[in-house]
Amino acid sequence: MGRPFRGVQEPVPERVQAWADPAILDLVALVERLDVTGFESDFRADGVGGLPYDPRLMLVTVLWCYAQQIRSPQAIARTCREQVSLRLVWQRDRVPTASTVRRFIGGHRDAWQQVSVSLLAVCGQAGLVDVSLTATDSTPVAVPAAISKTVSAARIGVRIDETEQELARLRQHLSAAAEDTDLTGFIEDGCGPLIRAEQLLLVRLDRLRKAAALAAARTAERHDGDTRDSVRIWQDRVGKHTTDLAAMTDRQNQKVAVYQANVAAGRKPRGPAPRTAGQHPHIRAKQAALHQAQTRLAAARAAGPSARASPVQANLTDPTARILKGKNLTRWVLGRLFTLTVVASQIILAGVLSSAGNDYPGLLPNLAATAGNCRHAGIAGTFGHHLADSGFASPEALSTPTPIDGTLLICVTNEHDQTRGRAAIPNPEHRRQMAALLTTPEGQDLYRRRAAMVEPVFAHLLRLDRRLHTRGDAQYSETIAIITAYNASKYLRATVKPQKH
Repeated sequence: MGRPFRGVQEPVPERVQAWADPAILDLVALVERLDVTGFESDFRADGVGGLPYDPRLMLVTVLWCYAQQIRSPQAIARTCREQVSLRLVWQRDRVPTASTVRRFIGGHRDAWQQVSVSLLAVCGQAGLVDVSLTATDSTPVAVPAAISKTVSAARIGVRIDETEQELARLRQHLSAAAEDTDLTGFIEDGCGPLIRAEQLLLVRLDRLRKAAALAAARTAERHDGDTRDSVRIWQDRVGKHTTDLAAMTDRQNQKVAVYQANVAAGRKPRGPAPRTAGQHPHIRAKQAALHQAQTRLAAARAAGPSARASPVQANLTDPTARILKGKNLTRWVLGRLFTLTVVASQIILAGVLSSAGNDYPGLLPNLAATAGNCRHAGIAGTFGHHLADSGFASPEALSTPTPIDGTLLICVTNEHDQTRGRAAIPNPEHRRQMAALLTTPEGQDLYRRRAAMVEPVFAHLLRLDRRLHTRGDAQYSETIAIITAYNASKYLRATVKPQKH
């Protein structure tokens, strides 16, 4: 575990200690049980570069602030100076700055993974992890980048040429200034800002090239027959509307037949007579939707591939982010999909950050990460059923063997009807097999538990801040930190008895 934890060493007056939240000491005791060797190995042993802060102190700070819904590095640094609970832990004048907090959160991905797995092991030892039933869901999270910076691939090429020309002019200016100026006083004579401008241009050029490479990859996927092709989309929609319309018509015809049979037998039911299938408003709306989907499908088939495809775009600030459908009052958001797998006690087993535009690409990687985390945490339970909503019902997810033991239950139609035995049988074979699993009483009882297991986790995890505060690869470390803080809060709430005042 490395060097001993030096937090809360000096005696504190009882009056000052009473001002702090007693839960901070419980968090300190939990952090002492976690594996922080990954953070310690990231620093040089000879001390070059400055003395780093104790990783356990930093870990307590980040987990405590995340539990208080304080996610911004600037706000965390300010809390270290102003909040009594954290001052009780630090007991020194030198507290971390915002840049230190940001580097700690985003610069140690492997170390955060070790901490997360060790915390999962602690939760397993406390009996909080039962893998016989798990649930998976996704939600979009915003990234610190402007949605207006998302431009087409052609525009990205123009911006690269402009930046390269600007960089060439600046380097010529720097060379001329270096020839006419004494090198010892080169920085002092006013060329420091020019060097800084060159560094900023290099950073901008690197992001532009990453955006161009990503746009080229997306273009290649589209030419290879990407699932976002409009013909496939409208074919699936026509098939769905056709199946739903047939099922709705059959149910309405049965209602009319039962009513007429009762009337003929002299047992007229109360209320008005049911409408015929052609007069029912829901069936007429479904017929209109089917007609519109058929029209769109015919138009997509008539158009060429270039006319069907929308222009490929990428963001200049965060190339890996993409425009997604938002939550609550936000219509569109620039961000990524955050996929979680939880157990019935709402402990998070794994989380995957995906740049895909749909839920289903994150299902199998998340299940693989779940199996790996449980194996490394020493959780010996047997996986049973895995619940997922209709967003994960893709041909790949339904036909590919899962990287984890157990049975996969994915809603393939409307979730409300699926759990009550009212859903229509879909046409594709893989969907029909999954629907057959969910039509059994056991399948319906299990699937009804999905929303209560995973939806409150997202509501608590992102109730005040539905965005990430880092860019690039640091976002993966930040999501692991969010998961770790949430699991720590669940563990302390389940195992620590509240003190009576």
